[in-house]
Amino acid sequence: MGVNAGLLLGGSYCAGLVLVSLLVRHWGMATWPGASLAGLLFFGMSVLLAITLARRWKSGPRPRLWLAAGLVTCLAAFNYGWRYPVPGSLDISHILNGENAAGTQQEVWGTVTTMPRLTRSGKGQFWLNPNQIRPLAENGAPLGSPEQVTGKLYVTVPVAEIADVYPGQSIEVQGRLYVPDPPKNPNGFNFQQYLADNHSFAGFSGKWVNLTTDKHPSRWALWRLRKRIAAAHQAGLGETAGPLVSAMALGRQAVNVPYPVQDALIKAGLAHTLAASGFHVSLVLGVVLAIMGHASIASRFKNPTLARVVAGFMALGGYVLLTGGQPSVLRASLMGAGMLIGLALERRVRPLGCLLLAVTLLLLLNPTWIDNVGFRLSVLATLGLIVTVKPLTDWLEWVPTTLAAIIAVPVAAYFWTIPLSLYYFNTLTTYSIVLNMVVTPLIMVLSLGGVLTGLVAAFSPGIGAMLAWLLCLPAHVLILLGNWEVSLPASSIATGHISLLQMFGLYGLYLLGWRHRWWRQRRWLVGIMLVLVAMGPLWYRGAALAEMTVLAAGNDAVMVVQNQRSSLLVNSGTGRTGFYTVVPFLQQAGINQLHHAVDLGGSDGDNWAVVSESTPIQNWWGRNKSLQTALSVRAAHVLSAGEPVPMGRQMITWLDTDIPATQLNLLGGQTWLMVAGLTTAAEKQLMQHPNLASDVLWWDGKALSETLIAAVGPGVAIASAYTIDPATQTYLHQHGVQVFCTERDGAITWNRRRGYQAYLAQSSRSTITLD
Repeated sequence: MGVNAGLLLGGSYCAGLVLVSLLVRHWGMATWPGASLAGLLFFGMSVLLAITLARRWKSGPRPRLWLAAGLVTCLAAFNYGWRYPVPGSLDISHILNGENAAGTQQEVWGTVTTMPRLTRSGKGQFWLNPNQIRPLAENGAPLGSPEQVTGKLYVTVPVAEIADVYPGQSIEVQGRLYVPDPPKNPNGFNFQQYLADNHSFAGFSGKWVNLTTDKHPSRWALWRLRKRIAAAHQAGLGETAGPLVSAMALGRQAVNVPYPVQDALIKAGLAHTLAASGFHVSLVLGVVLAIMGHASIASRFKNPTLARVVAGFMALGGYVLLTGGQPSVLRASLMGAGMLIGLALERRVRPLGCLLLAVTLLLLLNPTWIDNVGFRLSVLATLGLIVTVKPLTDWLEWVPTTLAAIIAVPVAAYFWTIPLSLYYFNTLTTYSIVLNMVVTPLIMVLSLGGVLTGLVAAFSPGIGAMLAWLLCLPAHVLILLGNWEVSLPASSIATGHISLLQMFGLYGLYLLGWRHRWWRQRRWLVGIMLVLVAMGPLWYRGAALAEMTVLAAGNDAVMVVQNQRSSLLVNSGTGRTGFYTVVPFLQQAGINQLHHAVDLGGSDGDNWAVVSESTPIQNWWGRNKSLQTALSVRAAHVLSAGEPVPMGRQMITWLDTDIPATQLNLLGGQTWLMVAGLTTAAEKQLMQHPNLASDVLWWDGKALSETLIAAVGPGVAIASAYTIDPATQTYLHQHGVQVFCTERDGAITWNRRRGYQAYLAQSSRSTITLD
């Protein structure tokens, strides 16, 4: 089989997986119908190409090869459907569908599969393969005998409970089994999908852990090696730089990097430094081959080439084992193995074919990796390096060779990952290219130094810690540069969410500019088209948009109003609402600054700080004067009771100091009445207000009197709550009021074209089911 045939078949397999992934994951089709449709479409296309194109393209693939490509796409679709994560018949998630409903306490026995980690909320987390479960009464007494189960559980427990937990250990954990809710806001974190991607369909909130085995693990267990290396790095570098160096050597999954460090580096466009990746594999392999190729060492072997190849394979195998076989490391290792085979056979290896072969082999092993965003970014960054670095370095021939490479590598990787980043993360890091050029030498030193000191620490932690100390300066310089870049104005631009069609259009233009000679000669035209395809629809939407969204934020009442280029945020929530709900929504909406923000008494200072750090606030109004002075906003104002405050084209009136009620005049001339925490006395006082009539009643879901509802006369009622008082909801329905509950229906959006719509009711959204 020739190289072109291999490229066609490998590309067909990957294309088949891409299509079935789109049908299942993005357009919500059931797994097997989506896989069947993808296979039929591609096979039909291959038959059509075999009949028509093969006759006209004499030097192209023969009809049998086109038919073989069609069969390969059918294989890809079948493999995806077969391996797509679905709960088995005894999966522990089915427990929630029986008599033991969510909220019941259980005790679960099983085997730990990963090292415990710290969550952002300060809890311990690990994955558990359960084998038995038993429900408990309210007083903790067992109910019946344990039931046999299978599956995988995402377990969180108090941090003190994970001190002695390690992979392979049999444990008992007591707590509550649950299935996470689907995301209720645009750009919200899909915890259900995250669990399904890890072949898990339920979580477990534990109270305590009981170790059921006393056996001690092997001193050379891989998790112990990783833990020993991380401990040595932390001893030599401290609690901030130590975990960072460990993550650069072993991957972020092997160590708990402090979240402030993670957040700063990710925002600065340096997320790749926190994970073992192809860069680290190529660095390790390059150093090993350079050492083995040195004249003084090569002369000791009868066959120096074979010695280099064997040493290279040993380095690749050892690094894969040490990092735990992460997809990006496996991809790079397979490409490295291909290069070593070419070295042994004294044949030239084509990087593009090697990349396609590595990706195809990995997707044969696990086709659902096609859904992994990190895997996609890794593949596209590598593709960018293969096809773009050389043209860039040729263009930079007037620059010293080393400097040209330092410029070309981050530019190529960044350029080829932009469309995917816009689609999934809705942001563009402004200065990350320049920052990556500056820190590339630091990353090389830290990555290689982390691996070398890690190898020493595996045998002697003390010596490893002493050597790791030498990395202290470059590690802290990297952290300092990341924090400095994040602090710069417009370091991260919220672009808004581009469509799937835009993303594929961008990559189509990339391919035209790379492969087609006419387009290569007119790269300026390609550049203009790229900007228009990426940003044109977003700019038009922003200029014409008039939309209001009440976010699903638990019991917090939070709303975002977008009127063309002007934006208003009403409240920022409590707890972690700002980080998990408000900021992601603003990013997908493409809001880079809030022209107006108002605190009506339902937010705390931490959330306003998180929001203002991510999205600068021009004008802020609030009732809390102490909070007002603590915020870094351009202009802060105090709300006065009974005084209408214009906020762009909107008007907000805090009715009275003794009544938790506010009137809002918003888009389309709509009047909203917002009430929360009304006491009987406050409700009577509110009834004395001369004009309560409003189009929308926005409240906390608690009981309201019929008299008050009649006085307001709403056409729509929105409860920012988990539940609505039954009597109030019944009365509203009886009087023809459209009722929404954010935690039941998701975010509630209004625009002129569609009116009021619940996020979870949108049929276009794909969700994970447990059927």
